[in-house]
Amino acid sequence: MIAFVGTVVVLLIIIFIYWQFKMWKKYSLTYDKFNINLKERYVLVNGNKINFREIDHIMVKELQQPSAWEKSLSRSAYYAYMTEVVFYLKDGGCVCCTFNYKGSVYRALKQLSPYVRIMDNIDQYKPKVDWLFIVGIIVAVILGWMMGH
Repeated sequence: MIAFVGTVVVLLIIIFIYWQFKMWKKYSLTYDKFNINLKERYVLVNGNKINFREIDHIMVKELQQPSAWEKSLSRSAYYAYMTEVVFYLKDGGCVCCTFNYKGSVYRALKQLSPYVRIMDNIDQYKPKVDWLFIVGIIVAVILGWMMGH
C-alpha cells in the first residue's frame, strides 16, 4: 500500500513539474524581440527596422490571459500579461509585437509616446504593486514569529 501511495505521489510531482515547465514556456518565453533606438528614431521588431516617421499610430490588443487556476499555481503565469502591440504603418501595413509583461508594454509605449501617436491609455499598462501578496507575506511572518515564541 505504501509503495502505491509513493508511486502516486511521485507521478503527481512529475505531472506538476511538467505543468510548471509548460506554463513557464507558454508565458515567460512567449514574446518578440523588441528594441527602441530613440537617438536614431526607430524600433526593431524581430530584426525588422521601422522608422518612427513610417508609423501612423500604435494600438495594443490584449491576448488570452492566464486563467485564475494557472495564476494560482504558477509564478510565470501569475506575472504574465499577454499583449500584442500593433504598429500601423502609413503605407497601410502593420507590424505586430508580442509582449508578456505589463511593465514591458508600459515602458515601450512611454518611450514612444512623444514621437508616435498611441491610440490607447498608456497608464492602464503601468504595473501596480500587489498589496494582497505583500500583506500575505507580512501575516505569514508575524504568525511564524508568534508560533516560535
